[in-house]
Amino acid sequence: MPQPTRPQVFIEKIMPVTLLNKQVYYEHGGNPFKGLHRWYSRKPLSFSRASELASLLPADVTAEEFEYLSGLNPRVNGIQDSTTKLYKTPPTIERIKKVQDLCEKTWGTRTPTVLDAFAGGGSIPFEAARYGFNVLASDLNPVAVVTMKAAMEYPLKFGADLQQDIDKWVKWVGDEAEKRLAEFFPSLDGEKVQNYLWAHTVVCPSCESVVPLSPNWWLDRSHGSLKKGQWSAVRPIPNLESKCIDFEMIKGKKGEGTTVITESGEEYDPESATTIARGVGKCPNCGNVIAAESIYEAARQQKIGHQLYAVAYRKGKGELNFRVTSKLDLQGFELANQAIRKKVSEFSISIPSEEIPEGFKTDQNYIRVYSDGIWAGVFNFRQLLTLVTYVEIINKAKELMRTEYELDRVEAIANYLALVLDRCVDKNCRLAHINVTGPKVESASATHSLNLMWNYPETNGCYRLWEYQAESVTDDYQKLCNLLGTKDTRNVFNIDLQQIIFKPATKVLS
Repeated sequence: MPQPTRPQVFIEKIMPVTLLNKQVYYEHGGNPFKGLHRWYSRKPLSFSRASELASLLPADVTAEEFEYLSGLNPRVNGIQDSTTKLYKTPPTIERIKKVQDLCEKTWGTRTPTVLDAFAGGGSIPFEAARYGFNVLASDLNPVAVVTMKAAMEYPLKFGADLQQDIDKWVKWVGDEAEKRLAEFFPSLDGEKVQNYLWAHTVVCPSCESVVPLSPNWWLDRSHGSLKKGQWSAVRPIPNLESKCIDFEMIKGKKGEGTTVITESGEEYDPESATTIARGVGKCPNCGNVIAAESIYEAARQQKIGHQLYAVAYRKGKGELNFRVTSKLDLQGFELANQAIRKKVSEFSISIPSEEIPEGFKTDQNYIRVYSDGIWAGVFNFRQLLTLVTYVEIINKAKELMRTEYELDRVEAIANYLALVLDRCVDKNCRLAHINVTGPKVESASATHSLNLMWNYPETNGCYRLWEYQAESVTDDYQKLCNLLGTKDTRNVFNIDLQQIIFKPATKVLS
């Protein structure tokens, strides 16, 4: 059998898997790419680094040398220090020099090329760049390419200087959004609304009442509210005369099980007044059971509606509070309804009208049925108006940036704005849900599947949505610069930026 002509490498001799498993455990939930874009199959940085080094370093490197070159501290009495966390510890200049010396001796070049043809989340090219190797990375998915550019190419190319420009234009977009969207998100005097809580509705086949569907009526059952004796919920109030369901606010301390005890001593269980369970509805007005088939048929005929049942707000810098819906809240939503219809009729915007593809996940979770079969259907009217307004403002920002910067810098800033928009879409849709133990808004991508929720949150698009999602993305830029050794304007690793290429495997990006 012919023997390979290349040198034998470390990974063919041994791999400290047990030690690396501990590093992977440390990294859980702390990956520096976290704020840019969710990528479910992203590989741990620590294991990616070790795999690369083990594939490049010669077999005669000892286990202790390998641990040191990987970034771990020297063993003491044969025990490895457990305080070092590789994923957030850039290799030192000394370690990089020793690795490159060994590469030159083994391969005839100090900076061998690392190729990742399907780089996905970018862990392998990220670690290769930290050691100064030449990197060639590509992917069929354009989202992966944009994420890798934001995580590696821009920090290496522009350094920390780009942070000021990103912050400037993120703020500009947010200020413009507040001007354009303020009328659609009114607040009562002294309040600043943060979130709106919606329930999907169906018409009862028996009494023709509009029934809001929810598996429970909790608003806040967090540990903090428990300590203060202030759990919050709403209670549906039958209104057969108007053929609708009204709501009243319930606040109080924890009772037995999941009950709330009000100041008057009344007990109420927000999970006992459910109007849907296992896909089967129940009308509070007449008590009629609404079969799952009836709800499904109503969705198929595009007769599923929405009812606003509660609002989360703050007064000044006070704590988060809740109240039932006011006329002003409904007026803001109706204005948004009119505005988005006007924009569509005038062809002044382009909404995501692509069809949701058929498949096990989209069919199993009824997304295609409950969203009219197109992606625009996974948003209510005001959510859609908010997001397309962001797109319009970002496009305007790009026009202005082209008069101020070189095109490659415009691309970098625009891509960061696009990543903020991406997180806004993830948080502000009918596939998001409210986590009442937070309380907080959970994004559509919080699980590995897209699920339509019977009740869902809408974030105030006038200020809070863009502002809070931007924090997660822009804060990561400085962290990535630190991890790549570009925390100032110098490229301390002396990496040849011309040899670091991130591109789609097919022509999917302009």
